[in-house]
Amino acid sequence: MTVVTLFKLESLPRKLEIIYRLDGEKRDGVWFQAKQSRYNENEVQVDVWYEEDLEIGMKRVFSDEAYEMIEYIREKGKEKVIRKVYCFIDLNLGTLEIYRGVDTITNKIKQLIEELLQTTLNPVSLSSGQLLKIVKEHSLELKQAMFKYIHGLWYHIIRGRHLENNDKYKDYLKAKPDSLRMVSITPKIRFLNGSKYMVTINGDKGTIRMSDGSVKWRPRLEVKQIVSFVVSTAGLTSF
Repeated sequence: MTVVTLFKLESLPRKLEIIYRLDGEKRDGVWFQAKQSRYNENEVQVDVWYEEDLEIGMKRVFSDEAYEMIEYIREKGKEKVIRKVYCFIDLNLGTLEIYRGVDTITNKIKQLIEELLQTTLNPVSLSSGQLLKIVKEHSLELKQAMFKYIHGLWYHIIRGRHLENNDKYKDYLKAKPDSLRMVSITPKIRFLNGSKYMVTINGDKGTIRMSDGSVKWRPRLEVKQIVSFVVSTAGLTSF
């Protein structure tokens, strides 16, 4: 599963300046390496490393079965593991993509990049109307929708095939037209290997989650297509 948290930069240094300011920096236990992206000449790839407690890292991979392995590794004197996060700065769109969901690590990376680039990063949020526009213009099928404040509940999720034609979904939209906060769609993009999958777009968090069974990574060109229509729908101006 690939997850991207998307931010818009308020100001954007030039490419070489971005690389100069980020590459080789080490702050608060986080290391940066910045370089020209091999996918696009108008993109900077930022690789970020950080230390994580051994037990937390092993449990993420092996769940509760990790205890014996953790003890063995600790006997060898290891207490920390090094983890890597991929990030991309699009010089045309003026966006930062952090390949990670919203958590303390993502927030730390965001704050450090703000400091190093002397800019402000704002989450790319989407209104109910903008999510509906994505469903209409960039979706082959709506598979899931999350509404907030429905019938006294904090949220309500509807799942099914082709929800865009579902009466219950239509009724919720009619009753609370501004309450739609998340959609899961089959995106209308060019799939590089022909295999389609579900993409969940969270209008509050600014996250894009690509679900394709046990596949951990999606091709960069597929991710870019999804990011591009999200940014365009959000009405963000390019640099």
